[in-house]
Amino acid sequence: MSRNKSALAIALLVALAAAPLSAAELVVVNLDAGTGAGLDDPTPRPPEGGNPGTTLGEQRQVAYAYAARMWGAIMQSDVPIIVGARFIPQACTPTGAVLGSAGTTSVFRDFPGAIAPGTWHNVALTEAIVGFDANPGSLDISSQFNSRISGDPACLGGADWYYGLDGQTPAGSVNFLNVVMHEIGHGIGFQSFLNVTTGSMFAPDAANPSGYPDVYLRNAYNNTLGKAFPVMNNAERAFSVRDAGRTVWTGGNVGAVAPDSAGSAAGDRDHRAAGAGGSARSGPFDPGPVVTPGNFAGEVAVADDGVGAGGDACEPLVNAAAVAGRIALVDRGVCTFAIKVLNAQAAGATGVLVANNVAGVFEPGGVDPAVTIPVLGLSQADGNVVRGASPGVQVAAVVDDTKLVGADDAGRVRLNTPTTLAPGSTFSHYDTALNPNALMEPSITGTLRGDIDVDLTPALFRDTGWNTNPGNATLGGCDTGVPVVDPAGVAVGASIEARGLICKAFAKNHGKYVSCMAQYADTQWDQGLIGGSDKGRVTSCAARDK
Repeated sequence: MSRNKSALAIALLVALAAAPLSAAELVVVNLDAGTGAGLDDPTPRPPEGGNPGTTLGEQRQVAYAYAARMWGAIMQSDVPIIVGARFIPQACTPTGAVLGSAGTTSVFRDFPGAIAPGTWHNVALTEAIVGFDANPGSLDISSQFNSRISGDPACLGGADWYYGLDGQTPAGSVNFLNVVMHEIGHGIGFQSFLNVTTGSMFAPDAANPSGYPDVYLRNAYNNTLGKAFPVMNNAERAFSVRDAGRTVWTGGNVGAVAPDSAGSAAGDRDHRAAGAGGSARSGPFDPGPVVTPGNFAGEVAVADDGVGAGGDACEPLVNAAAVAGRIALVDRGVCTFAIKVLNAQAAGATGVLVANNVAGVFEPGGVDPAVTIPVLGLSQADGNVVRGASPGVQVAAVVDDTKLVGADDAGRVRLNTPTTLAPGSTFSHYDTALNPNALMEPSITGTLRGDIDVDLTPALFRDTGWNTNPGNATLGGCDTGVPVVDPAGVAVGASIEARGLICKAFAKNHGKYVSCMAQYADTQWDQGLIGGSDKGRVTSCAARDK
């Protein structure tokens, strides 16, 4: 976001926006053109994972074009969305990196048709509402990706980008398509303009010294305070974006699809630890094991690392003999959850309970492939009960089919509000507790399939005022019969349109294009994503698409 504009020009032309909405067109502007780097890099590279590009830059452009067509098929707007894309060096260490960043370039409020008065709308949504270019001559979305991810051991331990379009990311690689889908999602509207450090809303003035809400922030609510974000003061908002697990999305569209979405806890219901009078919701590590009654039961041993109070398990445990074969109780704080769990795991623990260091239940999250034992979070009060009754306390996981992982007790999906402020990821993402993982969580994980699945994201866009495409995928105007996106966010139809774009661009003749699409339809059928009649219609439509 770089500037804001008034609604004067929009008011003059809004009468021109009466036509029904159609699928959106995302126009990608290659900001690396002519540089010989990034999206223009001529380094030879063999095709991989359905990406037919033969140079590094071409493969990057192909993946970006696929993502743009996916989102274009899903969203509805009569105005092209102009997206700038480039590669630049961004933060990177051997253990962590900024993969990319993106956002809107302009915001608008108080125009005819606005979702609510005194509310900021990103430019793409504004144009979808008014039906004309509100940002002439400018980009609507700006996006950039980390050029330092290139096999350098100093950056993510030598990880490289994977440019395949099939979701089959090799170990040690980062799926570029998933990252592009994520970043475009921010630009389309998965973004608040809240200052997460001060709690101030965007563009305060004399009339509103706390600023004005945006369409995203209007759907945010904090359970601790019992307040919606727009009616909070700055201090309350600053608190709420650090109140882990307690800030949720109240929009009805996300709430309606959360139980069935591939990005929610569907089929992976809430787990609780029962014993010593306490219970806690689960926060499984990824790709660590999901907590089950079968893998989380036994006697508790209070961990001791021999440093200070000893219970935080930030150093190797000095009472490994007592912990071995038992569930380790550790204290939250000082170091990452992964360090705590790995120290307990090294001591022979079969599971870990992490006791909160502040009031309330929480879900310990993290990503560490070395974690192989299940993990649960305990409230501070329950942690004290278990500690006071040890040794000899027995606990066991129980399944609560009435609750969803990554949601509050009312079924409202949680937003990412970690205790430690992370300006690049705090608030404008889903909580990392969602399981399976969602596209718009702050970390890109290996289980994502951005090539076919956008989970809860379209529902959130609808909550902010967007229309999404309720129809079927088309090839050259021919209806394939495959829905562009289903209510749960599975976007097989959108992937068919995206694949059609790539197949046509690289096919040497019409027959090769038809063969390319027939092969893709076979793959989707093999994976159970489309039926036999759908497969036939996709091939038939490709044959007619000349």
